[in-house]
Amino acid sequence: MEVALVRDILDSLLVDRDGEPLGRADGIVMSWEPNAAPRVTHLELGALTLAHRLPRPWRGIVEWIAQRLTLRENVPYRIDVRRIVHLGRSIEIDIDASRSASRDSERWIRDHIIARIPGN
Repeated sequence: MEVALVRDILDSLLVDRDGEPLGRADGIVMSWEPNAAPRVTHLELGALTLAHRLPRPWRGIVEWIAQRLTLRENVPYRIDVRRIVHLGRSIEIDIDASRSASRDSERWIRDHIIARIPGN
């Protein structure tokens, strides 16, 4: 199966084995070995990865915000491409989104901000 990396993967919605969204593929990680074709090893998620794709003035703004809001020490969340189950309108990944580190920031906001709003 032939896959155009930018067209078919970059910015595609990633869903877990139950159809729960994980986020979008913000970056593609590749490896090169001597005398071998390059190969895709991981998909990256996160604002810092996305920031590297933005024009100069926006890049700095997004990086500044992400560095202050991230819980992952400025390390993007990576998904091994061997976990990809299906490529289509969305990319199905064989992981459990509810326990995934990609949702750490979302859980922190829920527990420390949303939970303190009266009526929730």
